[in-house]
Amino acid sequence: MTDPVVRRLTGADAAEWRALRLEALATYPQAFLTTHDEAAAVPMDTIAERLQTGHSYGVFVGSALVGIGSLIPQTKAQTRHRAELGAFFVQPGAQGSGAAMALLDGIAASAADLGIRQMELFVAASNARAIAFYTRAGFVEVGRIPNATLSDGVAETDLILLRDLS
Repeated sequence: MTDPVVRRLTGADAAEWRALRLEALATYPQAFLTTHDEAAAVPMDTIAERLQTGHSYGVFVGSALVGIGSLIPQTKAQTRHRAELGAFFVQPGAQGSGAAMALLDGIAASAADLGIRQMELFVAASNARAIAFYTRAGFVEVGRIPNATLSDGVAETDLILLRDLS
């Protein structure tokens, strides 16, 4: 397998990003706040603009986009050293290949280049595989949000994890 390559995505990547995002939401619907229907309703030009102006990253194996993740920097003066790791997904076929860690490390390196000293994320307490991955990547649990989400009448607790980049 070709070594994974991580890069910031642009508007030109909108169609591939959208396809992967919809795959993520169909494959793991409980792992994301956005529903498949909500994501499918977003116009392609809106996606392209978000990619062009935001901090979305992709991991490629060869020419194929196999994973996506985003960085959401805080904008207030006293919190600019922090950013949230947004929706993160690597296709099941690429899981275990190093692509996910390459993507996460690439996002962390970009965050550090922006002066971000702390990355934070929220993950469902029931998502043991994701928690194990984030822990291997240097994240530690710092809190919990009971009833963070409610899906089909079932409440889920989120864990708050952070990774020190300083």
